[in-house]
Amino acid sequence: MADIVLSLEQNLFIRKPVPAKGIVCSNAERAIRVATEYLTDTETFSCSWGAQVWIGNYKHAKEEDQQQIKLFVALAPVGSGSGLVFTELFSAGAKFLVRYGSDDVKNPEPYEFQNCVKIIDETDNLHGYCQASGVDPSEWGKSVFASPLLLEAFQKEALERDMVTEVRICHHLENYHSLRNPSVFPNRQNILEKQLADLKRSAKGKKESFDMESAVLFRCAKDFGRHAISVLQTVNKEDSTCDPYEGKNREQALKDETEVFVDYIFSSLLRTQSP
Repeated sequence: MADIVLSLEQNLFIRKPVPAKGIVCSNAERAIRVATEYLTDTETFSCSWGAQVWIGNYKHAKEEDQQQIKLFVALAPVGSGSGLVFTELFSAGAKFLVRYGSDDVKNPEPYEFQNCVKIIDETDNLHGYCQASGVDPSEWGKSVFASPLLLEAFQKEALERDMVTEVRICHHLENYHSLRNPSVFPNRQNILEKQLADLKRSAKGKKESFDMESAVLFRCAKDFGRHAISVLQTVNKEDSTCDPYEGKNREQALKDETEVFVDYIFSSLLRTQSP
């Protein structure tokens, strides 16, 4: 039995049924681009708190996938509040959710900014949301893993495309500025630096990413007995003079989005077989 039993009638944000497979984004402009540029025959609904869902057919689906059921793109809040939308999407019928987001890792290596697809198969460091969800204290902050079905589909699709991917662990950021830059909290800097060291040690040499939503998604999927995975893109969050999607940074971010990520994610999702 699932750890969450929630009916559509109990939902606050997602009040209509959704297809079994969907992509979730917390960047509003990315969600709008993916939904409006890649879905056809679209219907949409939203709520006054900002969550929105687009349902349609993937316009570049392979011929054998044309008869697939519809897909959806959903906009979820930034941070742990995204858990409300993830929970209600599963309640509304979603069985497979893919988070398409950006990595919050501090000072990425130069190669990460170009064509670097980061597949998240493990998350950790989720404490408060676990406590609020009644999870046993022994599990707080511990690893929660991506769906093996989705991981297999994404790896097979990457292999067929001859894509280079990195399978990573993603540490949860509850407070964006703390673990990214402990000096912002000078009175607690030593505590935060110890937390970072502990996370690095627990990763056991695995490449590390950070974000504010993946661990929440994996936790919701586990509690529902459903499937989730995250795919992260590197955009320039270190440039204090320019937004990652503005000016000189915009061209590279959108180039990777359109040429590398979107079709890969939709195609991997379409090939995923229900158990």
